[in-house]
Amino acid sequence: MAIQEQLLMVIESARERELEFIANLTDEERGYTGTYEKWSAKDNIAHANYWEAFRADRITTFLRGDELEPVSPYDQANAESFEQFSGSSWEEVEAFAEDSHNKMVQVVEGMDEEELTGPSAESEERKMWDAVVGNAYTHKLSHYSEFYQEGGRNDEASKLWGDWAELVSPLDPSPEWQGTVHYNAACSLALAGDVEGAFAELKKSLDLRPSFITWSRLDSDLDSLHELPKYRDLFAPSYWWEVLSGEPQKEALAEQYLRALSMFRIAVNTFPPETWLEGDTLYQRPVGMALHIAQSIDFYSALEPGERSENPLTQVNWEDRDSSKLPTQEELLTYLDTVEERLARFITKSDLQVEEKLYPWTGLTILSRALYNLRHTHHHLADMAMELQHRGFKPPDWQ
Repeated sequence: MAIQEQLLMVIESARERELEFIANLTDEERGYTGTYEKWSAKDNIAHANYWEAFRADRITTFLRGDELEPVSPYDQANAESFEQFSGSSWEEVEAFAEDSHNKMVQVVEGMDEEELTGPSAESEERKMWDAVVGNAYTHKLSHYSEFYQEGGRNDEASKLWGDWAELVSPLDPSPEWQGTVHYNAACSLALAGDVEGAFAELKKSLDLRPSFITWSRLDSDLDSLHELPKYRDLFAPSYWWEVLSGEPQKEALAEQYLRALSMFRIAVNTFPPETWLEGDTLYQRPVGMALHIAQSIDFYSALEPGERSENPLTQVNWEDRDSSKLPTQEELLTYLDTVEERLARFITKSDLQVEEKLYPWTGLTILSRALYNLRHTHHHLADMAMELQHRGFKPPDWQ
């Protein structure tokens, strides 16, 4: 089936879900007057359709070849749209929703397969059809699902996500898209009370899209999974959990490191083995950059002077011009496992406010050293991402 035909089916189904959402509202929910801090059902519908109409107009401008105006900061745009519709009647909002839907249908009908599978207006990476689904369905669904959850109607929220996963799954077989589908299927099952089914779907999702793991712990849809031992094992190794369950400052620091380390592992695994040792300069060799990152994390995770891990890679010169002396990807990742455990121990056992004496160039306190180490990791991880792009490979998603 052509992507245009599939997409039109998705958009029509999204509209049907929206009409069902409106029809299922109680008199009290229809009569509630919202505030910007607590939106009513009518506010949610106006907001969701504001962005669908915005997307349709922006696609039209893009396809004409006209210059796109800068997008306002979302908080500002959301506040403006709320003010625009807060005094509108239900009839006016419902008519606006119908118009927004029709506008998007017309836009999609006017595009050919090449345009629909080409880049979106804002990103070379995101396809046009994905941007359409995002505003015509997924964004709307997130608001209507949240509204149901706030009212204790988890079964209805679950059905919305289940319908979404079934409808959009055929659009793209890629790991990135299928990972998104499995993730939202996990949300659907978790909200419906099927914890085992939700965990199975989440595991599939994170295998395909590791970048979702940090968000999964923050996602209230998955609250029923968060205290499961197997979820905790999936999220992070056991040696992280003392700090992840501890004081907020250390927890935040640990979580940021976990995001960086996840991106680091993805970058290491993305380089084809045959190019792992190759680079135009020493700073463009993946193996050298990766070893330098791991050794630096190891070095700055010391609790006592001179303390380092016992892994032989601590003694290897990452700038050695003889690449055969440097580690394979598997050896590097094994070393990183050891380094990560040392890092977790360092954050757990350190008093972050104490004066920094071992490495005074990193700052005044132990917290300064931890942040210096994180910044250094991000700096060279960016080098690896740039080298991946230069070689025609996808860098890790930002986490």
